[in-house]
Amino acid sequence: MRKFTILIIAALTAAIVCSSCGRDKPMVEAKLYFVDVQMMRLLPLKVYIYDSTPQKEAKILLNELIRGRDDNPKIRRIIPDIKNCMSVKVEDKTAYVDIKKEMVENHPDGRDLEILTVYSIVNSLTSIKEIETVRFTIDGKRQKDFKGFVDMRETFIPDYYV
Repeated sequence: MRKFTILIIAALTAAIVCSSCGRDKPMVEAKLYFVDVQMMRLLPLKVYIYDSTPQKEAKILLNELIRGRDDNPKIRRIIPDIKNCMSVKVEDKTAYVDIKKEMVENHPDGRDLEILTVYSIVNSLTSIKEIETVRFTIDGKRQKDFKGFVDMRETFIPDYYV
């Protein structure tokens, strides 16, 4: 009986310690940039993510952009909801985003929508304090353009007036 009581106390102590582990992690503010309902401009949405490496924070933000906020009536999804359609690597204050061809093929056509998509990604990633610029590849290769309008060979800086 004594062993059983000690086992229960140990299990409860472990459960209490584990349940508080995640709460002690510091959070940092970031912004996700989504397209407004009229699909004319970007709207920032303040979010809090766990303070981590720039690489992990960038991955979280990209996943949130892909997931979208379909329950928010003020914004619309512009990035297709395709799992793992983008990956990111961060080096020397630059986020290198690789876009899968499937995302490009499923993206709506039009110059303005391309610009909104690119700057949705750029502005969101550069809201991470350790990221200043963004470079893109499509299926691992530098491409001249996204779908005919935006030059993807550039190094992008945020543009908050898009």
